[in-house]
Amino acid sequence: FDSIEELKEMLKHPTDERLFVIVEAIKKGISIQEINRLTGIDCWFLSKIKNIVEMEKTLRNLSLKDENASEIIRKAKMLGFSDKQIATCLGCSEDEIRWFRKKAGIKPSFKIIDTMAAEWASKTNYCYLTYGDQEDDVDFSPKRKILILGAGCIRIGSSVEFDYCTMNTAWSLKEEGIDEIIVLNNNPETVSTDYDMSDKLYFEEITLERVLDIVEAENPLGVVVNVGGQTPNNLALPLKRHGVKLLGTLAENIDRAENRAKFSSLLDKLKIPQPKWSSVTTLDSAKKFAENVGYPVLVRPSYVLSGAAMRVANNEKELQEYIEKATRISPEHPVVISKFIEDAKEVEVDAVCDGEEVLIGAIIEHVELAGTHSGDATMVIPPQTLTQKEIEKIEDYTRRVAKEIQIVGPFNIQFLVKDGEVYIIELNLRASRSMPYTSKCTGIPLIYLGGKVMLGKRVKDFQLDMVNHKELGHFGVKTPTFSFLRLKGADPLLGVEMTSTGEVACLDYTMEGALLKAFLAAGLNFPDPKKFILITVRRKDRETAVEVAKDIQAMGYPILATGGTAKTLEEHGIEVIGLGKISDGIRSIPKMISAGDVGLVINVPSPTREKTIDDSYIIRRTAVEFSIPVLTRMETTKAFIKALREKGFSAFQIKSLNEYHKENPWLKYI
Repeated sequence: FDSIEELKEMLKHPTDERLFVIVEAIKKGISIQEINRLTGIDCWFLSKIKNIVEMEKTLRNLSLKDENASEIIRKAKMLGFSDKQIATCLGCSEDEIRWFRKKAGIKPSFKIIDTMAAEWASKTNYCYLTYGDQEDDVDFSPKRKILILGAGCIRIGSSVEFDYCTMNTAWSLKEEGIDEIIVLNNNPETVSTDYDMSDKLYFEEITLERVLDIVEAENPLGVVVNVGGQTPNNLALPLKRHGVKLLGTLAENIDRAENRAKFSSLLDKLKIPQPKWSSVTTLDSAKKFAENVGYPVLVRPSYVLSGAAMRVANNEKELQEYIEKATRISPEHPVVISKFIEDAKEVEVDAVCDGEEVLIGAIIEHVELAGTHSGDATMVIPPQTLTQKEIEKIEDYTRRVAKEIQIVGPFNIQFLVKDGEVYIIELNLRASRSMPYTSKCTGIPLIYLGGKVMLGKRVKDFQLDMVNHKELGHFGVKTPTFSFLRLKGADPLLGVEMTSTGEVACLDYTMEGALLKAFLAAGLNFPDPKKFILITVRRKDRETAVEVAKDIQAMGYPILATGGTAKTLEEHGIEVIGLGKISDGIRSIPKMISAGDVGLVINVPSPTREKTIDDSYIIRRTAVEFSIPVLTRMETTKAFIKALREKGFSAFQIKSLNEYHKENPWLKYI
């Protein structure tokens, strides 16, 4: 902040960063009364924030050798400071703070949330930790226990899919005679935190400090880190270093998959194709690699969820910006830069391994070509365009990687397929967000079986094999849902970093039926035949746009298009109304969208032309604000229009999941 005046101005206008602005204001000496006047926030709350600010200042001037160190750290813990925050203030390690406070007897007490309004003793299994009391309410009697780490708060990339994985693992382990299944999760909105879902539930943050506190008190047989997404998976190595037993894949093997440089080296060793790559530590080395292989290149940090800071760089300027961001997101791990293979199909495998044998649940094909994050992609089971040879390669590579890393439990591998060649791009050594979809589509309960193999059972014990894509009998399509309308100024353009906030999956006996059901369920309403469909695409997609436009015209929709797209369509005999560019001062497109004349926007921009990006953004954002469906990938557009033409507005066949799997003995576990 450049001045006190600027700070005061920011206090007047609430944003998502307001809390940090208040902290900065207190540090700069602005009084509680003045902050109250500017924000309207009660002085009582502001004084509590001030207590935290003052404690931070005290900690920064503290040494562990000081006589009053234990008392100050005890007060800091009561105020909510984590060991990691205290360590940062004191300039030491988190382990040193943990050792110091345990030696000084500064430990949390374990309490049960009072659900009886203090009238009777609470008997629920809702537990939490606090430094505001000295006595424990929780029963720590010796039993056969397992601790499962959940996904934490719902955010982009981590949602109800991991709740499904957490609870199906809990039920699977419970069947094996475990006395007490303990779940650690801090999101009260999720199914996994319902009172009747587990034997004991801790409403706590999923951090190394908190997991160690619970492990030391509960003494479980092991901890499961691979069903709650990336947050618990990142704790595998730190927990191993503290002597905590993990169930499933060994921590060092998880690191071989999560550390992108190590995983790329492993693929080289197995002679499995992958895009050309390099682990970079300096910007110069990244630039040199990009010059050698040619742009575009993909920048990928390690140990991240939903493609955080993952970017496709089309030039040196973008490369520099993305390398800097990736380093900030994951500073302790290497950044890998690889050649981005354009126009490749993206494919995934969801599977379970017992260390030796692999059960492939499904091969999943993305509708979109590579460049869209898997969480934002429309997915299809069984695959629609893969050859038998490509499928065999995918199966072979999956089994070889799983055996080499000695995976125990669920896992997911992502592939690229182009010109008959299959490349591995990523291994997620944990349950993936697509596993509930895979299990419900195929009838194979991957997570349930994953729980069994983590306790030592073998895949062959279940007499299951991969569902042959020719024998499935129905189709399953998963498509994302977005919240762009609720996020001011958000651009609905999809890329390699995930932006969807949910997903839906639908089954049907035809591919077109499953696809249209999924789009409808995701909120993509079919365009009114009386309204225009707007097409504006980059040069390389115009040939496909012609094919799509012919189908649109055949269904009777009037077509709008911009500049070059309109010219191409007219050259192919398609009737179209051409509209001028927004950057030339012509505002007819946003006006027609806002007036309700447009029923669907097909907008596929060039990623490198700034004027085009600006024009396209205005089109997309206007459509979002007036609830007009927007398609930004040509492959999705082609699939949707083709399905709409073949299926039309005819009635769908509606069946329950049970009806699709009525002969399946595993039905209750999917």
